Amino acid sequence: MKNSIFRNKKYIKWFVFVIWMIIWYLAAHIVGSELILPGPHAAFKALVKLLGTGDFYLNVLWTVLRTVLGIVISFGLGVVFAVLADRSAPLREFLRLPVNFFKSIPVMAIIIYVILVVKSDWVAVVVCFLMCFPIAYTNILNGLEALDVKKIELGRMLKLSGRQMERFIIRPSLDTQIKTALSLITAMAWKVVVASEVLAIPRHSIGYQMLNSKYYLETADLFAYMIVLIVLSLLMEKLVARISAADPLRLAKAVEKEALKAQPAKKEQGVCEVSFSHVSKSFVNEDGTESEALNDFSYEFGSGVTAVLGPSGKGKTTLARLISGFIAPDEGTVDAGSAERTGYLFQEDRLLPWLNVRANMLLACLAGNVSGTDPESAVKEMASKLEIEDALEMMPHELSGGMAHRVALGRTLLYGGGILILDEPFRGLDDELTDRIIERIGNELKPSDHGRTVILITHDEELAERLADRVIRL
Repeated sequence: MKNSIFRNKKYIKWFVFVIWMIIWYLAAHIVGSELILPGPHAAFKALVKLLGTGDFYLNVLWTVLRTVLGIVISFGLGVVFAVLADRSAPLREFLRLPVNFFKSIPVMAIIIYVILVVKSDWVAVVVCFLMCFPIAYTNILNGLEALDVKKIELGRMLKLSGRQMERFIIRPSLDTQIKTALSLITAMAWKVVVASEVLAIPRHSIGYQMLNSKYYLETADLFAYMIVLIVLSLLMEKLVARISAADPLRLAKAVEKEALKAQPAKKEQGVCEVSFSHVSKSFVNEDGTESEALNDFSYEFGSGVTAVLGPSGKGKTTLARLISGFIAPDEGTVDAGSAERTGYLFQEDRLLPWLNVRANMLLACLAGNVSGTDPESAVKEMASKLEIEDALEMMPHELSGGMAHRVALGRTLLYGGGILILDEPFRGLDDELTDRIIERIGNELKPSDHGRTVILITHDEELAERLADRVIRL
């Protein structure tokens, strides 16, 4: 049954909890000695007694403080050094030895040494840092090394500031690594801190009280403190998980706020021509062989629409990436003239999966809106032209391939620029829809007032003949 009690996770958790309480009760009954194994009743009775004393709260407060400090310092410095190591190979190599050392050494060995050099009240914080820093550092560094270059290129194309790039692309891209790092160090921190308190014997701490319970054979108190630790650990894990999660709604609102703050973009002045002079570009394949994309290519892309035709592998995308500045030629020069912006519709849609359609399109307005209207109105108008107005609140994974491509096209047209590169702009669309969209966005491609240079990359010869002022074949 779909609504069965056993399909409800909440009820399952309580059911499992009750089963373990029964097992605990039976085990205590079989042992028959509260000195060795107190039952649930004795442990909770001891806990109630502890809750009535002021020292209990002071001990809990100090242990929580040490744990929180250890987590914050470990994660904060882990992020800082991961960012620095990602940018500096020598620093990454320098940190490799200590990181591996503290990942492999037993925690007791570290505690014993730190006790010799640090005041007992703060031993737990230092040990927590030494054990948790490698976890945070390694996870964040791995995430930075695995960053999707295509998303970074999108941010560069849209001229996002460093803060905007970090907030809307880099930080959400690291969401999994951040959650993993915080989850691991939060779970480890409690164990490390309490173990350090047991050995360092600070006056106010849960660890010290657990040690006293052992000395005075107050086993029920020991179990009561264990219950407290479990509850505190679970609460902190839930809190950390909630804080670390990237909220799509909050991000979308932040993009909207940034777009509204952006200054209107200036229109390009004059004709933005692109000149290729004897350009050659080759790439090294995985097997070590070399593939030539362009060889001694010279051409001047003037204002209007130039269609670039040619089979796959003949250098069409290479030509686009050279114009946009994402790669440099091996030989020759590429001159984009006076263009302040180059809009680029990539082969891939490159929608940010953590932003809805509206926010993905609003990204184009963060560096200034070229439409002359407010960003929200510009997005709605563009969505209407592309027949995706009903999808503005949808997430990228909810879109069909054709819809996702129209979102990417709309974002590029909203961004504008004196140079506009469109790589298969109507891919995945049927002929009727393509005709309707072309009729609506024709002025975007062929404005008569500022001489925009549009480079249309396509396999469709009929489309090229229909839209282009001139056609070249590679």
